[in-house]
Amino acid sequence: MSIESEDLDAAVAAGVLPQAQADALRVFITERRGGTPKLGDTEDERFRFMTGFNDFFFAIGILLLGFGMAFFTGGEPVPSLVAVIVVWALSELLVRRMRLVLPGILLALFFIFFVFLIVPTDLSYFTDQRPPSAATESGFLYRVIGFGGPELAVASKALLGTAAAALYYWRFRLPFALLPIAGSLVIVATSLIVLAAGPLSAISRSLMILACGAMVFIIAMSFDLSDRNRVTRRSDCAFWLHLLAAPLIVHSLVSIVAPELSQLTNAAAIAIVAIVTILAAVAIAIDRRALLVSALIYIGAVIAYVIGGPAAWLAPTSQSSGGVYVLTLLILGTFVISLGVGWRPLRRLFIRILPAALGNQLPPEAAAA
Repeated sequence: MSIESEDLDAAVAAGVLPQAQADALRVFITERRGGTPKLGDTEDERFRFMTGFNDFFFAIGILLLGFGMAFFTGGEPVPSLVAVIVVWALSELLVRRMRLVLPGILLALFFIFFVFLIVPTDLSYFTDQRPPSAATESGFLYRVIGFGGPELAVASKALLGTAAAALYYWRFRLPFALLPIAGSLVIVATSLIVLAAGPLSAISRSLMILACGAMVFIIAMSFDLSDRNRVTRRSDCAFWLHLLAAPLIVHSLVSIVAPELSQLTNAAAIAIVAIVTILAAVAIAIDRRALLVSALIYIGAVIAYVIGGPAAWLAPTSQSSGGVYVLTLLILGTFVISLGVGWRPLRRLFIRILPAALGNQLPPEAAAA
């Protein structure tokens, strides 16, 4: 009888085995069988999302309940506190006891959302009060996360989100909770920098976001390097952090070379291709696809620019642009599928090219089929 990863997940969900012991057992089995997981365990970039349709069924119920509670709370502190208690009680049952991942993701989001509503919008009463901006005429974003208010208010609300997500992670050890933790800290850092330095230029803002993205990426890689065979929960933690780091890095780099994507030039298009090529090499080497997924829109923009030229690219309503965009979708789709098919051979090539000291820290290459 052999124990599969799915068996351990089921044992954790049933309360037979704690998550920490299940992770330790995965590592032990992997080392006992030769130190490398079976083909597919690492190359498919697996992460725990659903154990069965039951997860999806619970997720539907949580969405219905969560949006219903959001409507009846009216954004008031006391009803929102009741909603927080309800969400926490459900988390104790579905996340801590049954170990359901998809319902846990939704519950974590609702928990943070209702915690936001409990606390007044502007925690910095000693700053100048500003009404919601034109972008938040309804006041919703201002009331929930402080957007449209003073930078210190935004930072205060983001710290509140960090605390709520950290509490949720501490109690339920849900890897997804690391994403709102890191995202909230990014908002805190950027808000405080703007508060201290004043309004930033477009380049300075892009460099600031790039630094934040690089920091999140480094933390994600620390999880990856501590579990190169990706058999423990640390791999899931890295996945969600990479999902946040990728758009921060990609968008900030592209915005430096092409501040206005609708006004591409030949030089900017070449720079975007160079950036995407470097990021693709990094993504293949570390076996994480988030960087490439985040870059798809920019790859598509360059393809459309090359096919249609500046005239078609700058006139999206022209008659010829329809064919340009359809052809762009065909080329982009072919590129993604081809890259997916050739992912494993490319990884084997990259791992062999890299220095042994570095390659031995990355996920192992799969044997040729």
